[in-house]
Order: sequence, then structure tokens, then C-alpha cells
Amino acid sequence: MQTEIPVLSFISAVLVLFPLPWYCRAGNIAAMSIGMWLFVVNTIIAVDALQWTGAFQIPFVFWCDISESLMTAVNVAIPAACLCICIHLERMASFCQTSTSITKRRRILFECLMCFGGPLVYAALHLIVQPRRFDVYENFGCRPATYPTTVALFVVWIPPLALSLLTMIFCGITWRHFLLHGVQFSRTRPPSPHTSGAYIRLVSMAVLEVICTVAATIVAMIFNLSSGLAPWADFTRELTEVLSFSSAATPKSITAMLITEWAIMVTQSFFFIGLFLLGGEGRSRLREALQMMRRALSFFERQSICIGELKGTSMAEWYVHWYREQISSDFISSAA
Repeated sequence: MQTEIPVLSFISAVLVLFPLPWYCRAGNIAAMSIGMWLFVVNTIIAVDALQWTGAFQIPFVFWCDISESLMTAVNVAIPAACLCICIHLERMASFCQTSTSITKRRRILFECLMCFGGPLVYAALHLIVQPRRFDVYENFGCRPATYPTTVALFVVWIPPLALSLLTMIFCGITWRHFLLHGVQFSRTRPPSPHTSGAYIRLVSMAVLEVICTVAATIVAMIFNLSSGLAPWADFTRELTEVLSFSSAATPKSITAMLITEWAIMVTQSFFFIGLFLLGGEGRSRLREALQMMRRALSFFERQSICIGELKGTSMAEWYVHWYREQISSDFISSAA
């Protein structure tokens, strides 16, 4: 897994950025936040896997402080964003939402607080049940430490499950409104990026993302509480302490949990980009991106050929040759 983790995480981090411009134009803060959080966490996982390949020392303490806080925050960030998506779609399908500047500002403020403010507060509350600064695992990097007690149930694991449950409830209400008023919805809604197809894809994305969140939370609970709940009276906090585990010293259950959490994060990323590409807008954006990549590759190929042909010439001669090549390529493309 030493190669698969950074490679797939970096690919996922790049892909989830692809739909963000479209969601930004649509004013969908919640969907944008899902892509941003997935990008951040996939990047952290990839960097950690590269940095701690075959090592478990701690060269960057400040990096671990930030990364473990962000990886904690994402546990509620994604279900909170999915809840915002379902609330917005439910109001659209039930025709309860009025399209005014005041309601738009209120919705944007609410979604920003839910998708960014709430997760940061959740990460801060994690300090209540954090017995040490963080843990470091060989081949995986920094991870937050949680003391397995009853308080941790309410502070760490119940919030993402509660948000996921609320999301599923609103998804059910949303589907009911859409099935009852689907034709009326498609005919009477003003021009909007939320067409019937986009509506269905957003609801499906919310359902799949929260299912993955529930799975990740249950996995974390199972492995952290496998030895039972510890008494709160025995809890001690030493935020200067860091535990490092080599691959040989890491229990197989912890290794399985880390791999499962990584696989769930990659799965969430592919759900996010896959459902976007199912729409016509996504496919058109994909074609544009492929054309840009093709032009960039052809440009660099021409430059390498040009440099190879003009090796040993002066800079002025090289620039004249390059300028002629550009004019000729532009002329050919315009004629075509």
C-alpha cells in the first residue's frame, strides 16, 4: 500500500477540484465545501504517506498539529455540507423558498457556518478527549488521538452520525417532494443551474457521501472501542506527548482502520467527481479540460523539438524561431 495511498490520494485531490468552478457559479457553497474538504484531506493523506514511508520520526510537528485538526474537522464537515444541500433542495422542491437577495445571503451565511465554522468548533472540542498531541504511524503519518470514554461518544462520534441521520431524513422528504411535484418543478422553476437532472445528482451525492461518513465513523468507533470504554476518572491530558509507531509495532487492527479510512475518503472523492460528470455540464467541462491538456502537451512537444534543433544558437535567434513557429501554428488553426 506504500504506492497506492499517495498516488490515489493525489489523483483524488486533483479530480475533486474539477467541479468547483461550476458549483461556484451556481452559488452552491455546500457542494463547493465538499470538494474543498476532500481536496485538503486527500492532500494531507498523500503528503503524510510520502513523508513517513519507512519512517516514524516527527520532523514537522507544526504540520501534524494542523493536519490532524483538519482530518478531525472533516468528520462533520461533509455530513454538514450534505445536510445543507438537502435542506436547500427540499425548500426548492416544496416551493417554500423565495428567490430574493436577502434569502440568498442568509442561505450563504448559514452554509458557511455549517460547512466551515461548525467543523472548526468540532475540531476544537476534540481537545476535551485528546489525551496527547497526536500519534504517528509508519507509512501513514500523523493521526489524532482519542481517549475511548463515554464523553468521546458524545463529542467525537455522535455528531457526524446525527448530522448523517438528519441528512437522510431531509433526503427522504426531498425525494417525496420531487416525486409529487417533479413535472411542476421542471416547468415552473426559473432558469437555474438546478435542473431536474442536477437536482437528482445532488441528492444522490448527499446520500452516498453520508453513507461513507457513517461507515467511516462506525469503523473508527469499532476499532477505538474494541477494548471497551475507559473510565473518565483515569483520563490524563499531556499535549506535549507524541506516540510514534513503527509498522511492526502498529497493531493490525489499527493498520486495517487506517487503510479503511483512506479507502472511504478516496471513494467519497470518486462519488463527488463521478456524479458531476454524469451531467451534460460536467462532460462539456471534461472535454474542455482534455483539449487544454492536449494543447499544452503539443506546445511543450514543439518547444522541446525547437530547443533540440536550435541548441547552440543565441537567445535572439531562438526567440525569432519560436515566434515564427507560433505564428505558423496560429495560422493553421485559424484556417482549419
